[in-house]
Amino acid sequence: MLRASLVFVSLLSLSAFADECALDAKAIAPQFSSKLPKGAKLVSTKKDKRKVKQVLKLADGMETTVEFGGCERVQYSFSIKGAGLNTKTVGAEAIAVARRVLPTLPMGKDAMAEPKVLLSALEDGSFTSLPATLSCGSGSCRVELVPDPSAKKKPAAKKPPAKKGEKKEDEKPAEEPEGPALLVLSYDAAI
Repeated sequence: MLRASLVFVSLLSLSAFADECALDAKAIAPQFSSKLPKGAKLVSTKKDKRKVKQVLKLADGMETTVEFGGCERVQYSFSIKGAGLNTKTVGAEAIAVARRVLPTLPMGKDAMAEPKVLLSALEDGSFTSLPATLSCGSGSCRVELVPDPSAKKKPAAKKPPAKKGEKKEDEKPAEEPEGPALLVLSYDAAI
C-alpha cells in the first residue's frame, strides 16, 4: 500500500511540473490594441491556456492574423492576406507588402508580438527567395508564402485532348493553379 501511495504522489508531482512554464500565462493576452485606427475591425479573438489568436481587417482590405504563445519559448507570427498575395507572388513583392502592413498594425502597449523585430530582420537580412530564415537577435525569424487554407481550391487547368492525326506532345504535369496565399512572418526564441 505504501508503494502505491508513493507512485501516486510522484505522478502528481510530475504533472505539477509539466504545467510550469517560463512564459507567464498572464503574458498570453490579446496583442492588438483595443483602440483601432479608423476603418479597422477586429474580426475575432481566440484564447486558450498557452496561445492567443486575433484576426484584424485593415481599412485597405488587408487581413492580418497575430498568433502569440509559448511556454519554454516565445513564439509569434503575423499572417497577412489580401490583394497582391497569391501563390505566384515573388519574394520581393511579398516583402514589400510586409514592409507596408507591419508598421500600421495597432499593437497593444503590453503586446509581446513585435512587428518591429520582424521589420528589422527584413532590413538586415539577405535572401533571394522564400521561404527564408533570418536572424532576429536572440531568436530566429522565418518568412514564407503559403497557400491560404481558407480559400477554395480551383481545379488545375487541363489540356484539351489531341485531335486525331496530331502528334501528342510530351505529357507534362498540369501546373499548380494560382491561388490566394498568406504571407507568414514568424519569430521563435528560447526564454
